[in-house]
Amino acid sequence: MIFPFFTFIPLILLALRRIIILIKMVYELSNMAWWEAEEKIKKSRVAIVPVGATEQHGLHIGVGADWIQAWEIAKRVGEKSDALVLPVLTYGVSGHHSEFQGTITLDEPTYQEVIYQILSNLNRMKIRKVVFINGHGGNTNSIVAALKRSRESFGMVGSIIEWWTVWSDRTIFGQKFEAHAGYTETAFMLASRPEAVKMEYAVLSPTKQFDKDIEIIRAGLAKFDGGVVWLPLKTGDVSDTGSMTEAHPSEAAGTRDYSKITREFSVNLMNEYVDWICSFLKKFEAMNVPPINVSKERAFKQLKD
Repeated sequence: MIFPFFTFIPLILLALRRIIILIKMVYELSNMAWWEAEEKIKKSRVAIVPVGATEQHGLHIGVGADWIQAWEIAKRVGEKSDALVLPVLTYGVSGHHSEFQGTITLDEPTYQEVIYQILSNLNRMKIRKVVFINGHGGNTNSIVAALKRSRESFGMVGSIIEWWTVWSDRTIFGQKFEAHAGYTETAFMLASRPEAVKMEYAVLSPTKQFDKDIEIIRAGLAKFDGGVVWLPLKTGDVSDTGSMTEAHPSEAAGTRDYSKITREFSVNLMNEYVDWICSFLKKFEAMNVPPINVSKERAFKQLKD
């Protein structure tokens, strides 16, 4: 009995999809059926977990900025490196922005537990290394705590990549790189989702000062007599718009002109960051952490070396 060719088309398409998965081109876990995920995970040594927040970003950027950027960056890294990319976690630790409407926050213990449960599931899948692409600084402490816990529990090695720490010494047209709703975040949003940016409302508020001796750097830091201290405040304490210089106003003067942040500039900055992450990812995947071997003999040997 001869079957028409079209009856084999579904089988051919299925075979082609399996070949694509086994070779390259499929990296988003969200798009995979469970059996496709099984095949991808078998050949994955590193998983990428994009995380962000839902919080205000001044007058001109949508409240999804942190997770939208993290998700877009992760997808581009996955496309270029073929690394496994998990779904984005859209909520984070944003209580310091809660006075501004649209902010949705988790507390630190809850967030830490969520991250740890994600890591536990990846461990069950035999994933031994994880890279968090984090779009929100309020998440960092909880992610670090969860990674330490997972290292202790099942030996997993994890890293956190954040654009404001990767290029912490860099400035954008004279503005500090980490400014909340500043040039950098605006650029990443223009490269990720331009419809969520309203450039006509873009303005960078100087961090408010209310003491002649203690200079507020941002909602968490202050300067006093040549030193820096932690001073946990809320965004509303130091900004009327929700944007912040993330520096004393004298250090970020004349950086209110957002016309310099063009679409072309934004795409180039995004591409540079993605390339940096891909380079790190390759080295991180190849990195071997030696087994811990603590002993009195090894410790005191250092005195002789």
